[in-house]
Amino acid sequence: METTLNIDIAVLSEITAAAQARGISRSVMIINLIKEIMNEIPDLSRLGRMVQYQERKGKDNWHTFHLYLREDDYEYFLDLRKLFKMSVSLILAFAVKKFLKRQIEANNTDNYTFKNYIVIREHIDGVISWRFLWGWPRNLKKILPHSSLDTV
Repeated sequence: METTLNIDIAVLSEITAAAQARGISRSVMIINLIKEIMNEIPDLSRLGRMVQYQERKGKDNWHTFHLYLREDDYEYFLDLRKLFKMSVSLILAFAVKKFLKRQIEANNTDNYTFKNYIVIREHIDGVISWRFLWGWPRNLKKILPHSSLDTV
């Protein structure tokens, strides 16, 4: 899947240098950074707020970056946007500030920390509930609703 990010050119320069230092593409570096932020989900006090975007700057300060994602990565990014109440571009800028140094120093060859994406729909006392799993649990049958057990 393809999406685009609006990246501040100074931030893109940092990403480019870090990707070159690691010997990986900028796309892989961006995916790694955003996935690293997944472990930093804040409390849900942002619910009910509007999505925040990067501060406005002149047109010459931005680069439109085309990013090709696996389907599950695309879904992760949409979830992060909803949970953080930030555009994916702003989440990336935040991740660069917080994790870029650690990404440069990482000796990790597995670029896909979170693999697979599972959506579970349940009815609980007449209320529809959705669970989004970022990965494949060891015992999926244990967490599935009873009505779903025969489909796994």
